[in-house]
Amino acid sequence: MNIWANIYRHHRWANLVLIDFLSELDADQLSLTVPGTYGNSLETLRHLGSSDADYVRIIPATPEVPQISDGGPFSGWDEQRRVADAADSALIAYVDGLTEDRFFVDIDDGEAFDLATSMLLAQIIHHATDHRSQIRTTLSAHGIDSPELSVWAWRKADEGQAILAALSAQASDGGT
Repeated sequence: MNIWANIYRHHRWANLVLIDFLSELDADQLSLTVPGTYGNSLETLRHLGSSDADYVRIIPATPEVPQISDGGPFSGWDEQRRVADAADSALIAYVDGLTEDRFFVDIDDGEAFDLATSMLLAQIIHHATDHRSQIRTTLSAHGIDSPELSVWAWRKADEGQAILAALSAQASDGGT
């Protein structure tokens, strides 16, 4: 089992759990803010989803995934979930066979950015973790308990348990 793919499996799981949770909140709860965060929970989640899809677009040789705007009218929870799942699944597929770092240039709004695959992949995880934490902080500051999204929580979820079982079985079989 590829280590990078498992890291991105957690990333997808955390994003989808958060989307499902936020979809149950009302408009007033979604519009709550606290100083020092990106914005309200809906704005932050939309930014996170838009960014993940855009990061996939930046990586050479990845499949096309639906893009979503983090501004303008909200396209709904089903669309938010669809884009997050598509982008994060594309990232899992991309990193699954990754063994070498690569240099590439991203052109964004006419400006060239020198990048390494490792830098972009680290940014994706950092960016999402930071914004998911901001959402949880905002909700917590207003007395709303949100789901635990840590790797420790994921390992207890069905997907984490399946990965642990497969790795345990592999270790019992001598690592083959």
